[in-house]
Amino acid sequence: MGRTRTFDVDAALDVAVETFWQHGFEATSIQQLCTAMELQSGSVYAAFGSKRDLFVAALRSYAETVSAEAVERINAPRSGVQGLTDYFGHLIDAMVDGRRRWGCLITNSVVELAERDPELAGMLANHLANLRVSFAGALARARAAGELRPGVGPEAAPLLVAVVQGMNVMAKTNPGRVALQAVVDAALAGLVRPHEV
Repeated sequence: MGRTRTFDVDAALDVAVETFWQHGFEATSIQQLCTAMELQSGSVYAAFGSKRDLFVAALRSYAETVSAEAVERINAPRSGVQGLTDYFGHLIDAMVDGRRRWGCLITNSVVELAERDPELAGMLANHLANLRVSFAGALARARAAGELRPGVGPEAAPLLVAVVQGMNVMAKTNPGRVALQAVVDAALAGLVRPHEV
């Protein structure tokens, strides 16, 4: 019979998410994870498997919590433009004052690992596809409501995904609110009727 765990696995996973988010996969050692999680290495391996297994679990947790909450800001409002402005406003706040100052765990992982880990690349591509679908939905709602410039519609969703990924990389250089807002304003100015922004 296996030994009963005496720690909260979800809480430990949250700490792993934070640690990988700050430092990346390669730069985070098992010892660093154990110290942050306040666990012995045997407990970490027993609960999560290898370092890569723990990283995959951390990515999934991030996608199901941090990313899902952000995407819901796009989908929730009836106004597509409101969904976009809510999302980008929250993103900038998190980049200036919150955990997004480390960038995005998904974006960071794409840059670090996508070329050499096809399984992880597939997970990361699915995340970006979900973001693109949410942007396309918001743009479709906005077009139906007459909020967009003539000729603009859901096909502009990949542009917004690219803007987000660029901002995630910028966030790691601490660009400040004004610079981040300027990026968003420029992106939306090409899509949204002037009186709607």
